[in-house]
Amino acid sequence: MLTTLQLDSAFRLPTPSKTISHKHGRYPLVGGNTFSYGGFEYPINTTDKSGVRSDILTPIVDELKAIQTIYSRVLFTRFDLRIPKGTTVEISNDWMRLLFKKLRERLKSKNRRPKGITSPINNFAYGWVCEKEKAKQVHYHCWIALPHRITQRLGGPTYGVGSAIIDIWCDLTMGEHTLVDLLGKDDRFPSNYVIERGKPETLEGPIKWVSYLAKERGKNQTGKGHRVHSTSKLRNKK
Repeated sequence: MLTTLQLDSAFRLPTPSKTISHKHGRYPLVGGNTFSYGGFEYPINTTDKSGVRSDILTPIVDELKAIQTIYSRVLFTRFDLRIPKGTTVEISNDWMRLLFKKLRERLKSKNRRPKGITSPINNFAYGWVCEKEKAKQVHYHCWIALPHRITQRLGGPTYGVGSAIIDIWCDLTMGEHTLVDLLGKDDRFPSNYVIERGKPETLEGPIKWVSYLAKERGKNQTGKGHRVHSTSKLRNKK
């Protein structure tokens, strides 16, 4: 069960972290099982086998805060993507860039919006991480935050934002729809959350859920400049 948020004092220190070095560089790791943000402590998915990287989690939470300046109620959910065998990380990372570029175009379009999306979606937040563990091929964990007044769920193969994700990913990869998993299979979490402006406690579930994407384990650092994570840049808009 998720714990209740506790308000920090004005003098509370930032989230404790330590630096982990590897042969291709270094990254900061959250110390402990909570993440301090905006004066609140949020539980995260720290385990004995894998900590949580603050360089991945912090920009995600920044984006979730940024989209609340645009929409008062935000739908937050996750989906997973696989790639055809033999695909290089360079190619698949470019597919990720194109996926969200094309998705933005579709959601803004008057005539090409997915079934069930009755109004243009001009802004949304998103992010992804690239992982490779026991499988030979990398895979991607993704999250997306959308205006709740326009869409109350991600959708499926034939409707909603989910249908656009499937269509675009299949076009990019020349693969089957089975490469896309719109809903996670973790029974500890619902299929989506609603984040409400002015209610920081509504970030508790999403941060706990998305902190899994920031886990230390599985991040395939190649040393060749390949990104292992990325987010939208709403936080940079003036």
